[in-house]
Amino acid sequence: MKNKKLKNKILIRVGLLLIIAGIILNLIIKGIIEHNESNVIKNDINIKKNNSIDMIEQFFVINDKPLNEENLVFYSAEICKKLSNYFNATVGIYDINGEFGNKTIVGTEDKSINEHIIKAKSNKSYIVFNDKLDDNKAYFAYPLYIKGDFLGIVEIIPEYKELMKNNKSLYYLFTITEFIFVFLLLIFIYLIISRSTKGLEDLQKGVKEVSKGNYNYEIAVKKNDDEVEELAKEYNEMRDKIKRQIGDIHNFENSRREFFCNITHELKTPLTSITGYAELLKDNYYNDILRDRAISSMISESNKLNNMICNILEASKGQVLCKSNETIQVGLLLKETIEEMKIRLNYKHISIDFKIEDCNIIGVEDEIKSVFINILENAIKYSKDDEEIKVITKIIDSFYEIQVINKTLNLDDNFKYRAFEPFVRGENSLNDDRGNGLGLYICKYIIEEHGGSIKMDIKNNEVKINIRLIAM
Repeated sequence: MKNKKLKNKILIRVGLLLIIAGIILNLIIKGIIEHNESNVIKNDINIKKNNSIDMIEQFFVINDKPLNEENLVFYSAEICKKLSNYFNATVGIYDINGEFGNKTIVGTEDKSINEHIIKAKSNKSYIVFNDKLDDNKAYFAYPLYIKGDFLGIVEIIPEYKELMKNNKSLYYLFTITEFIFVFLLLIFIYLIISRSTKGLEDLQKGVKEVSKGNYNYEIAVKKNDDEVEELAKEYNEMRDKIKRQIGDIHNFENSRREFFCNITHELKTPLTSITGYAELLKDNYYNDILRDRAISSMISESNKLNNMICNILEASKGQVLCKSNETIQVGLLLKETIEEMKIRLNYKHISIDFKIEDCNIIGVEDEIKSVFINILENAIKYSKDDEEIKVITKIIDSFYEIQVINKTLNLDDNFKYRAFEPFVRGENSLNDDRGNGLGLYICKYIIEEHGGSIKMDIKNNEVKINIRLIAM
């Protein structure tokens, strides 16, 4: 299948239009030249006609002869010679029937042409242009009337070789110039079309590259500000979007695999412990110390397993919060949560300094409170004893911003990039409970479902959690 490029199609169509326009213009110019040539010859013939009448009358006056039909034919040879010398043309004088008379011939003539004589016998002046290429003469005849009397027929055959030659040269020159102009114009149009369709060719190549899976091919966008460049911009944006979406899909697939691998591992650990303690209980049921320790450990591991399953279910709820939204006094809710957690704060001798502005948001109160609990629990869990946790809130650009700041030990600054991924846990917990790594992942999900954002920043073992929620 032939590759018919758009620029070739446009060039062929434009070329055909130019050729047709050139042919029409050529025919018009040719018609104008021929019309002007005909007018020049007719005007010259009329002048010769008037001059010939005057010269015939003067001949008879000078020779003191009466001007009548007989004398006209009788002196026709002498008169023809004078007129022929004067006009440098073939001249003939005949009787009223066009039969008897004389002719002085200059050059050659086409004897087959006699239509002008026939018309003159019918009292009409008439010109015949010979169609033969080598004959550049006009065959003219007119009836001679003197004082109202028809005396005979005068024939004049002048040659217009130079006039016709010049007109033909002018026509040929115009035709050649027109051809060169059309040729150069086609080249110019081709260059413009090639430049204009360059963006389309790049776009075609880009689409082919994308279809092959190459999402790194970018089209260079020039500052032409036309439809083709706009299309190139849209292509680049589409390519970037597809590239991001495919990257997100790959990341999601990798996260999904990691998620299920971690679930398998995390569920297997407490189940293994429970199985081990169950076998210990079976073999040592009547040993009170071992039995109590096994039962206590089984209960502890069962609680861990239950909490983990609850968190997994929470993380896999879906894209939309199940509960209906309501107006929440988020500042008051945060204060209540801090009060509820003071027992744990007192246990580790950790104080909390909070400056809280009240504000209303739209959301699910239980979900927002679970975020506060999780963030504060993490701050307590990873804080040193006798340290202070800071909670600061403020309203910035229609957002309610909450900052929770605490000091910890031996925490890598790069942990902030992975903190909100599932099953990622800090290795620096200052107690035995390191959690299951789903808390911050669930918090991020809840905050984003409320149209907000949550970020972590770590610098010199100072952890700062920044939460932004849409304020009413």
